[in-house]
Amino acid sequence: MTTAKRSVDIEQQASNFGVMAWLSRNPSLSSTSAAWFGTTLLVERIGVFPSSGDIYRPVRDPFALLTHLNSLYVHQALDIDERDGLKVIFNDWRFRVRVRYSDPAIVINVETRCDPDLMPLKTAELLSHLEHFER
Repeated sequence: MTTAKRSVDIEQQASNFGVMAWLSRNPSLSSTSAAWFGTTLLVERIGVFPSSGDIYRPVRDPFALLTHLNSLYVHQALDIDERDGLKVIFNDWRFRVRVRYSDPAIVINVETRCDPDLMPLKTAELLSHLEHFER
């Protein structure tokens, strides 16, 4: 099995959970060469989906923000998932906004498909929509 094929298999297994969740569900690789291979796959996955990391923002009304973002991106999106906040998938990027219930705040994560230059642009675009909702 090629590294690329294995990476596709991992992405399908990880599905909506992300790479870190997949790693937490699968046992560590035991041998040194297997550990190196696992590290290679992880680095490859990070390169395939460059990420902004979690961005924390306090907001007045997180659910109004989710509704606003949904209405902005619904016509461009390939898929929208509202099970845990809002996850929106496009051809070349995706984002997730999760609500923090301990305080009125959100956590945003932006990923692009093989395009590290697009990630900061889409992150800035998404953050620009928060102005009216921030505390």
